[in-house]
Amino acid sequence: MKPLFLKIAAPIPKILQMKKALFIGPHPDDIEIGAGATISKMRSLGIEIAFVIVTDGGAGSFDASVNIYELIQKRHKEAMSSANILDVQEVYFLNFPDGGRYNEWDVAVKLAEIIVNYSPDIIFSPDPDLPSEIHPDHLKTGRATKSALLISSSPLTLKRNLIIVEETKLPKFDRSLAFYYTHRQNQFVPVSKTDISMAYEAILKHKSQFQEDSQEWISLKKYLSYRKNRFRSLFHSHRDGFFVMAPIHQHCFPEINEY
Repeated sequence: MKPLFLKIAAPIPKILQMKKALFIGPHPDDIEIGAGATISKMRSLGIEIAFVIVTDGGAGSFDASVNIYELIQKRHKEAMSSANILDVQEVYFLNFPDGGRYNEWDVAVKLAEIIVNYSPDIIFSPDPDLPSEIHPDHLKTGRATKSALLISSSPLTLKRNLIIVEETKLPKFDRSLAFYYTHRQNQFVPVSKTDISMAYEAILKHKSQFQEDSQEWISLKKYLSYRKNRFRSLFHSHRDGFFVMAPIHQHCFPEINEY
């Protein structure tokens, strides 16, 4: 009974009722794969969206002879083309080394600065608590997003991390958080066949990753097939699932995991 009462008293915010969203991805292509159809749906409703790509994508090839610098440049261009398909005009590149060593807190500080200045109502990232996730960039991105949300809500924490904020952009603790690539969906977004087609078209803009018959292409086809069958098992093939938290759920509120 307790979770039901709390769900009524502290409800899960509705994604499609947001006005402004920030999607954070570990690599170019993760946002589109994890939430592309939902992004298409949100844009059709007039919701403003920006992307943040944490790493430079420089490890995104199974070909050891590839020039990493050239691959980074190519992946940046592909990311912009993909965002354009989804009508997302603003893309931030943080350029941490894909598959390399970098400090998670440094990511959080850069994300916090973007959050304060962009001022989204909701922030999306990969779920860092997904039990099966082993990719360090995904884990770091999810954890850094959680830390960034806290940093961005506190003026003194911003000051301690040397983030200068304009007087007109005061920090606030009223942003919702949503995880894609998650095992604990508590909200499903209905999407149309058009939204799914738009997501697929956006994914295929990442040509360096998804050339036909490449290892990456085979992996993508397997993932999309798995995703389709997974949602069919939930009795609805045209929806995306997320784990969503309102601000009240984001600190010392374990019951959200039982909603």
